[in-house]
Amino acid sequence: MLKYKKICLLSLFLLMLLLLADQFIFISAWFYIGTVIATLALLAYGSAAVCSGFYCRVICSGSTSERIISLTFDDGPHETLTPAILDILNKYDVKSAFFCVGNRAAENPHLIMRMDKEGHIIGNHSGSHHFLFDLFSRKKIAEDLEENDKIIDRIINKKVSLFRPPYGVTNPAVAAAVRARGYTVIGWSLKSRDTVIKNENLLLERLGQKLKNGGIILFHDNMDVTARILDRFIQHAAERNFRFERLDHLLKINAYE
Repeated sequence: MLKYKKICLLSLFLLMLLLLADQFIFISAWFYIGTVIATLALLAYGSAAVCSGFYCRVICSGSTSERIISLTFDDGPHETLTPAILDILNKYDVKSAFFCVGNRAAENPHLIMRMDKEGHIIGNHSGSHHFLFDLFSRKKIAEDLEENDKIIDRIINKKVSLFRPPYGVTNPAVAAAVRARGYTVIGWSLKSRDTVIKNENLLLERLGQKLKNGGIILFHDNMDVTARILDRFIQHAAERNFRFERLDHLLKINAYE
């Protein structure tokens, strides 16, 4: 939270400076309003831009000059789409990271077991993926994450170390819960936008244009279009001499405690 603290302290300093100066010269109210608006804008940017690391350290790519990329999938497991994606990954022997939602993992434990058995890693993507997750209190966020950890641990007997925030949103409460639980926070360098782009060719074109060394690619394994384009995407990336590496290997970190 170093950037967050610096911005808050700087804003407080500026407001105090304005108040002091106002004792000697006229200071328009717009200077105060402008300072507050600028601070709020920076805080909002920091919340929405996960890779800014504004509130906590976030890893968004691997440091390598080699043509290596890593696939990650959020929001699953999905009863029918996740198996289709796993089949494709198995076909090409591509090992990926799945950031799973707790209630969906509890409903599909066989898919969590399959991911683990086939050499993929599993991360925490919250227990509920509630649309107001980032507005929860620190305590409620920590409880939500802990419940997901317990669900995954019960299924594969492994304690998760990786976390990706729902919607990619962070704030002081999320950051505090993350620190308390000791997660490594994972972002992405390439957001596929498979949640909004439903045209297969457009999606493949977007991905092909943005591939970079050390890239972490964000897909969603509950999106039909992802299952439809994944086979071709893997082939296209291989044709451009990219090879796939599992996230923890690319980043040289531990996936589990």
